Amino acid sequence: MTLTGDDHRAAIEAAKEQIPSVEQLFLGWPTTGPQMANAAHAEAELYETSGFDDPRLVLYTGISRLPHLTVGWALFGSTRNVQPGHPCLPHALREALTDPDAARALQFMAVDHQETDEAAAETLSDHRTVRTLVGLASTAHLGHQGQPLRVDVGTEIYAYHPGPFSLGSTTTDIVCVGSPIWIAGA
Repeated sequence: MTLTGDDHRAAIEAAKEQIPSVEQLFLGWPTTGPQMANAAHAEAELYETSGFDDPRLVLYTGISRLPHLTVGWALFGSTRNVQPGHPCLPHALREALTDPDAARALQFMAVDHQETDEAAAETLSDHRTVRTLVGLASTAHLGHQGQPLRVDVGTEIYAYHPGPFSLGSTTTDIVCVGSPIWIAGA
């Protein structure tokens, strides 16, 4: 979503009425988890990582602190929400992604299209692939310094990895893998 000003805020507020908050989505956690895939929204502290071989792909990693759980984010998506000028993905990080199913999921998530969203969700039904992408996100997150962006994020969640899991210096209860629908100032 690339609107500006009042139109942007109005579009996001309208979208929020259609999808649950991440707190609503994981209300029964850890006793019950939601069915995937689902859209949700939350406030989050996010970092951006670009530099993948596919220039359409960017990784957003971050944390949402809710009253009853801490959610980690590994959001892979198209670069339409990203400003240019971020450093290239370190070679060691690219080398960490050797799982062909994880690479296939990333290829699907780089394309902003409903059919590829569905294919990504299907690929991420494999827990091993989800673990690979969460590990990749954790490695990328450790490479950031300074203050994350405090944002309002809407996302398609394709899979989640139950914690505890370290994302930077924070231990999360769960890490969600998905693609951003919007990212806006909180």
